[in-house]
Amino acid sequence: MKQITYVAILISSLLIGQDSFVGETFDRGSIDYNGRKVQATGIGYIPQNVINAGQARRAALRIAKQDALRQLVEIVNGVTLTSETTMSGAMFDDVIKTQVQGVIRGAFQVGDPKYLSDTSIEVVYEVPMAGISEVMIPPTGFLDPFAPTAAAPSDAAAADAPTTGAITGLIIDCTGLGIRPAMSPQILDQNGGIVYGPSNYTREYAVKNGVAGYAKGLDAGKADDRVKGNPLVIKAVAVSGSNNVDVVIGNSDIMRIRSANSSYGILKDCRVLIVL
Repeated sequence: MKQITYVAILISSLLIGQDSFVGETFDRGSIDYNGRKVQATGIGYIPQNVINAGQARRAALRIAKQDALRQLVEIVNGVTLTSETTMSGAMFDDVIKTQVQGVIRGAFQVGDPKYLSDTSIEVVYEVPMAGISEVMIPPTGFLDPFAPTAAAPSDAAAADAPTTGAITGLIIDCTGLGIRPAMSPQILDQNGGIVYGPSNYTREYAVKNGVAGYAKGLDAGKADDRVKGNPLVIKAVAVSGSNNVDVVIGNSDIMRIRSANSSYGILKDCRVLIVL
């Protein structure tokens, strides 16, 4: 009975992990926008000119690492940055390309190597999106990190904000709109104006925690640590941009967001979550 219970718990935890994954998977890796990481699997074969088993293993591991780094370069190229930009487009800039390649060279191994029956070795290497963000996010145009924190709500703000307690974050429900995850999404009004963008949050939070989180379903969103507690929930009306990344909200919801932000500072530290 204990063994059956353990297996059930293991399967349940694996399913939960799969449900929280938001991104793209490939034969040899993945882009995880929710976990803010890029992974690649490298394969190494034992060279024919090795002297002993120890040398063979070291050589295969070295080859597998080099293969994983090559895979990471290709996978990172597919990361979506904004509504109009992907990493492959940004890498035409030689300076950015060199810096991103430096981040990839600093990738770290995840887990232990797998020794396969054909004597090959598989290793998984990972690059945190924070490292990519540090390169790609410009140094200026963001909210001043030393700006005063939100004050207690005024009577006018309190009248517009929900009355069920302090607002802990913002959830934008984009169910059925075909939204795609990205590193730097924006929230727009119906006239194309920016409701949530770099001027609303600090660069430090954007690099460290990401501009927004993602969830599969509203219940999962409400349970996410980024906004958990008493989030303000807004229903999006459309998506925008060639990459379907930016969120469009109704003009009637703008004041609700600004009121909650004025009272509780939900935008400054990127407490925004988008429901797919």
